[in-house]
Amino acid sequence: MRPTIVAAWEAVAVDKGIRWRQPRGWAGLPTAARVVLAVYAIGFLEGAGSHVLQIAGGGVHTYDWVWWPSQVLYYTLVVWDSLAVYLALRAHPAVVPLGVAIMVLDLGSNWHYNWSAIRADPCLFWSPVGLLPMSSFGLFVAAAGVPLWRVLRGREVGSATPDIW
Repeated sequence: MRPTIVAAWEAVAVDKGIRWRQPRGWAGLPTAARVVLAVYAIGFLEGAGSHVLQIAGGGVHTYDWVWWPSQVLYYTLVVWDSLAVYLALRAHPAVVPLGVAIMVLDLGSNWHYNWSAIRADPCLFWSPVGLLPMSSFGLFVAAAGVPLWRVLRGREVGSATPDIW
């Protein structure tokens, strides 16, 4: 068996006495699915944190410069991104369509409002924050969506409430 990066990290962690506890829903998942779910969770957590930071800095008038449907989207992305993080950590199949929907709406709106600035100065796209990382994450979510859906859809999903029937 060839050692992998994950196996090497686990060996170092065990050597240092660090115990890694996987999220409960990840048991039995292939390593690739775990990596994709981790990237989903990290990406959507960053998105939720970004919107919280923007709202905290600008208050209720943070997004006054955009049309009201986009304002509603940007304010509710705090909730939607947080829900995507929760679903990714639970390995729930709903994370795939929710994640794709979030990225389509968020990227569509952001590209719409930033298009004139990008056309005026194309170097703005290559900024390490903004549209480049958002677009890269959106492409990742879309590309990994179908394979992840195939892995997650047949699994038993835990219920938040007990069955009463």
